[in-house]
Amino acid sequence: MTLDERPAKFADETEVRVSELMLPHHANAHGNVHGGEMLKLVDSLAYVCAARFCGGLCVTAAVDRVDFHEPIFVGELLTLVARVVYAGRTSMDVEIEVFAEDIPSGRVRKTNSCHLTLVHLEDGRPAPVPRLVCRTPEDRLRYAQARLRREVVRHQRAERERLREMLEGMSDEEAERLLRDEGFGELRTQLLHRSET
Repeated sequence: MTLDERPAKFADETEVRVSELMLPHHANAHGNVHGGEMLKLVDSLAYVCAARFCGGLCVTAAVDRVDFHEPIFVGELLTLVARVVYAGRTSMDVEIEVFAEDIPSGRVRKTNSCHLTLVHLEDGRPAPVPRLVCRTPEDRLRYAQARLRREVVRHQRAERERLREMLEGMSDEEAERLLRDEGFGELRTQLLHRSET
């Protein structure tokens, strides 16, 4: 089956929402909701969103980005909104926005933005996912941003490999000099030169 022969699903129909009241057992040492508690909810909802999209089991391959915009307070109602924003051959990018509501006042704040990559598995091996069709300008923008994030990640992996190879061939003194502020420009130049060759 080619990529174009896969069944298609619409991006605007992938949205999944969940809400949970933040209680004292969710708190950190500062009395706010612990970021790890929020991340557990994010990962679980990403799974639900991706599994519904592909119709099978999924695993989290990467937590690509988590932005903490504002703290979440005990007593607030946390609402997470997930959607598939990109589908590759066997993987999906899921975007999750997190909102905190002060229940008495009804005031809602966006507290977090998250992007995760999940992989569809069948018999423990990566399996094809449906094509993602974007019908709205917002979905097309999210799709383009997700593709750009994927390209940046690929580039960063290649950069890390070039840096590892370069540093392995240096003495400790050479490596230390390059890593200090005054040698960092030289390190950057060498990395760029290696990427061009």
